[in-house]
This record gives sequence, structure tokens and C-alpha cells, in this order.
Amino acid sequence: MTLEDDFTLTTEARALWISRFDWGSPPLRAARLDYLLDRAADAGFNIIFFQVRAMGDAYYASGLEPWAYRLTGSTAASLGRDPAWDPLAHAIQAAHSRGLELHAYVNVYSLWECDRGQPPHTSPEHPFWALGADGSWRVHAKRTDGPLPMSESTGGEAPCHEYVWASPGVERVNAHNLAVIEDIVTRYPVDGVHLDRVRYPGRQYSYDPESLVRWQARNPAVTREDWQRDQITAWVAQVRSRMRAIRPAARLSAAVWFVYQKTPAMNFAVAQGYHDYFQDSHRWLAEGALDALIPMIYGPALDGDINKWRVTADSHTRLAQQGQVWLGVGGGIAPFAGIAERIDYARRAGVQGVAVFSASALEEHGYWGSLKAGPFRQLAITPWD
Repeated sequence: MTLEDDFTLTTEARALWISRFDWGSPPLRAARLDYLLDRAADAGFNIIFFQVRAMGDAYYASGLEPWAYRLTGSTAASLGRDPAWDPLAHAIQAAHSRGLELHAYVNVYSLWECDRGQPPHTSPEHPFWALGADGSWRVHAKRTDGPLPMSESTGGEAPCHEYVWASPGVERVNAHNLAVIEDIVTRYPVDGVHLDRVRYPGRQYSYDPESLVRWQARNPAVTREDWQRDQITAWVAQVRSRMRAIRPAARLSAAVWFVYQKTPAMNFAVAQGYHDYFQDSHRWLAEGALDALIPMIYGPALDGDINKWRVTADSHTRLAQQGQVWLGVGGGIAPFAGIAERIDYARRAGVQGVAVFSASALEEHGYWGSLKAGPFRQLAITPWD
């Protein structure tokens, strides 16, 4: 590569997830966020997915949900406590000053952590309470003696799955989640919204009372599985429509299950987003409900097997003709050559970019400089610039 190449711009999405866990131990501080944004900009990233909602809480000044407890403490007792600064407002200004886009990263249907009991009452109330103290908003498992709401405990009869999940078939859940995003897009100059956990938690869900009534009133030709997919698809499309009305330049993306539907080339057991989580993500992109689809092709099994990663990536790359596809890459793959190989493969496959998970993984392995000197050596502008 010549000196001239170093200053030639290319067009490529280079996104980085900064989750609430990437900031280190609570209470979370602006200095740590600034440090990560410095590293990201220097390494060659151009888009930041900054987590602003994890489980019905807020890393910004929300009038709809309480301040996240990690901002001021390490236990749920800190939920709703004002941290005396606004992380999202700070992140937007800090990212823009470094030439980075800032997309508000929102967990959608995960509403409370497992094994933490019930959240304390706050003002505003956490959706755990605001959606109804009876818990009818939760996903319900099917039982012979009637549907059972997901427990707050991993040891419950309908055990918690990382989080207590809200049902996408409950209309007030979707209305509340939409209001949260409308509020963010209205009051903050974000460059986009990034959705995560926009699915059901498993194939056994949901048999909640409202979903059963609404499904039974459906067109008889529509299966329960298709009806559940349609609930999420319709909500994602509604988010896109409202964003266009409020902030037309803001983009909508989603982190989706790494396998949409299993292909013949996948000679390994794997859960499927379409069948097991009722996440019809390819349809979202094909119908224009998303600006960018990001399959999360990372984790222990995928990070350690480049062939499995390629086969999984191939199942998404054909969509790049219908919309933006950015392939997910694990940031902790060792050695670094495994990351470089995946980025190179994404480019050769013709997708529009990559997204790396996550900032803390890159920091832990000291990979910032490796990206800058290697696959991100050439500067890049985002695909919609």
C-alpha cells in the first residue's frame, strides 16, 4: 500500500458496539466513554452503537423510564437515581466531535434482569410496573393447567432467560416501546437507532392472554408462528415510519440472530431466528423497514471456527442487493488475524460493512492499533454519505 492509498477514502460501514458493560464497573463515568470514543475514532470506526436502554431503563434523561442503576451504583436499589449527567447527550457531542456517527442502541423486549427480584418503584415507573403489576405483559409458556408468565428467576417453573421478556403480542408493550424510541429521536440529534433483542426469547413463547385472544381473532390461514412474526415485523415497520416523520435523516438498524434460516451448508446444530425466535429479519430489510441488517455472527462457537463463520455469513450476503448488510465480527478473536480475515471476507462478499462486538473486547486484547494499521488503514465514510 502506498502513501497515497492511506489518504484515499472508501465507502464502508465500520460500526462498534459500546454496551453498558464496556464502561467498566459502575458507577459509570464520562471519562471512560470519552476514552473508548477516542480509541474507536483513531482505529478507523465511523459508527457507534451506544447503548441507551438495556432493560426498561434509560442512559439518558427520559420521562418515560427510570435512570439505569449502573449509572450510580451496582445494585437495583440505585434504579431511578439521577446521575447528574446525561450519557446520551454527552455521547452524541463527543462522537460527533471525533467524526463518528452515534446511533442509540435499544434493547426492545428485554425488560428486567433475571434473579434480581422485582425492580423498586421509581418515578417514572419502570415498565415492569407501568405495563401492569399483574404481569400479563410478560411472555407466557404453555402449561397443561394454563399459560404461565415467565418468572423473574432462572429457577422458576417458566424460567427467566437472561431477562424477563415482554410479549411482542401485547399492544401496550409495543406502544410503550415505540414511545421510547419516538422520545429519543425527537429530543436527541442521533444519527440512527439500533435495535437489539427484537424477538421472542424462545420457541415456547408466548401464550399470554392477550396474544391468545388476538391470534384467535386472526385470519384462520395464519399460523400462530406467522402471527408472532408479524407482530414484530409490523412494529419494526412502525418504528421506521415514525423515525422518517420525526428525524428523516436518522437510520434504523437491527442486530439480529446470526442464523435466519438454516441452509444446507450448515452441517451443525443451530437455533434459527425465523423458526425459534420468530424474527423475520430478512423480510424487514427486503421490505425497507430497516436501513441496515447486522447478523450477530460472533460468540465462542463462531469466533473459533472461520469456516462456520463463513457459511453463516454467506446466508446473509445475498441480501446486500436489497439493502445494507453489515456482518457482525467478534472483537476478542485471537489472534487478530482472525478478525482481519473476517473483515476481508465481508468485503469480498460485497456487503456494505462490518460491526465489531465490542469496545471492551478490543480494549482487552489491545486490538485498536491492529485495526488502524491493518483492515482499517484506509479511511472510510459511511455507506449513506
